Amino acid sequence: MAVYLHLAFWLFIGVVNLLVFNWFVTTQQVFLRTMINLAFLALLFYVNANLLVNRFLERKKYLSYFLLVAALVCALVPVRVKINLLFPVVNPTGLEQASQMKGLIFGALATNIGIVLLSTIYQVLVNRYAEERHTLALISRQNEAQLQFLRAQINPHFLFNTLNNIYSLAVVRSPKTADMVLQLSDLLRYVIYDSREEKVPLEKEAAHIRKFILLFQMRSEEALDIQFKITGNLAGILVEPMILIPMVENCFKHCDFDTNPAAFAKIELTVEDNCLIFKTINTKNYADRQKDSTGGVGLENIRRRL
Repeated sequence: MAVYLHLAFWLFIGVVNLLVFNWFVTTQQVFLRTMINLAFLALLFYVNANLLVNRFLERKKYLSYFLLVAALVCALVPVRVKINLLFPVVNPTGLEQASQMKGLIFGALATNIGIVLLSTIYQVLVNRYAEERHTLALISRQNEAQLQFLRAQINPHFLFNTLNNIYSLAVVRSPKTADMVLQLSDLLRYVIYDSREEKVPLEKEAAHIRKFILLFQMRSEEALDIQFKITGNLAGILVEPMILIPMVENCFKHCDFDTNPAAFAKIELTVEDNCLIFKTINTKNYADRQKDSTGGVGLENIRRRL
């Protein structure tokens, strides 16, 4: 479609030039003169659109853009005038040579400026349209990623194991049962409801991580070496909901708590100089293979959402 639009545009410009030059040039030479002038106008159009607009105007280098455009427009004027003078002129109005020269200069300058304006408007509109499509594509991908993210966040194994643990505690009437149900309820509430928000306070995300750790701790009869350290002020910072928990889940998933008495997991959340740093460290049994066949979903969602 864009190719046909360009062809139609240059066909229109060519017809206009043919009609104008037909008054001053013999019929045999009008086509050649038109094609030569079209070549210079096309050069000006596409150099301005693809090079100057994209590299300078769109990057807000306005002074550089206008200086380069002015230099290009002015440089092509004497070239076009000199080439047009090579064609013998049919002069029905009896114009003097000086008037003819002024007319050629004015015509070259006017058409150069007009083509620059048209190419600038065209390229800016094309860029805005491309940006809009890119933004819509990002929104679509983000919505898809968030949906996949919510589906994948609570690892089924983790959820089922937690429910089994709650059932076992309930059978023996353990005092830990009520707390475990409450923690699981809070965690699911955050996943299902709070994660619908576009942004949540970082403090809330950190609190969710603490509940996740506490619930994970309750699954074990022995105390697990899990450390969660926060450095810096979290107040007033907004983040994507559920953006950090996949890394915590992966940390626990791959840690060798079941086989290594010295196993540990360290989670560090740091805010400094307008930068958020989130780090997880865990021991691991390198003999263990991937624990399920669909690994990496959470991390991929994080990349796409960011």
